[in-house]
Amino acid sequence: MPLPPKTKSQLLARVDQIAGCTVGELAYALRIPIPQNIQAAKGFAGIIAELALGASAGSNPIQDFPEIGVELKTIPLNEDAQPTETTHVCVLNPKSIRGATFEESNVYNKLSCVLWLPIEGNTQIPLVKRKFGQGFLWQMDNTEYQQIKTDWEEIMHALTIVDEHEISASIGEFLQIRPAGYKQGIKQYGFYLRKNFTNNIIQNFLQGKLEKYRN
Repeated sequence: MPLPPKTKSQLLARVDQIAGCTVGELAYALRIPIPQNIQAAKGFAGIIAELALGASAGSNPIQDFPEIGVELKTIPLNEDAQPTETTHVCVLNPKSIRGATFEESNVYNKLSCVLWLPIEGNTQIPLVKRKFGQGFLWQMDNTEYQQIKTDWEEIMHALTIVDEHEISASIGEFLQIRPAGYKQGIKQYGFYLRKNFTNNIIQNFLQGKLEKYRN
């Protein structure tokens, strides 16, 4: 397994190397067996990407590349380069509901600098044959920052009134909270970016590539 990248440039060089590779090819290179059970395979592409790029966070609630302050988000896209699902940001820490500011939150920490790594999201394509696309680094601009901060504050305010299992996933225009599986038998809740937000990120990146090509 590669060591954690020391710089963002080194990380992006690795991203370039895996662009166009399939999940199966990377798993074979890393000698990682591919789950046969579809349910067990959920999230497998993201795990393979983390290993291939040298992410060091593991299951810890920190950025995937804490050495350089970057979070990895693998994002499935359809044939029209649109996200096929919402994007998990982080698990809700019930202890952070009262008193924390957005800038102190793990949502802000995770989204302060993101490596978006597209992957084919067509479920008709077997997992082993799905290709990774061209990844890119992204940071919130002022508008995106205010959008996410507003949603986060609205959600956190709602959580001071009701328990997380009572809160509606409809709260928040771009950021929402909903169930995020179980850990040690306890139901977890997490923050997710809605597809309308991540689609804007992807389309802006693709438009930027197009403009760069034209110029």
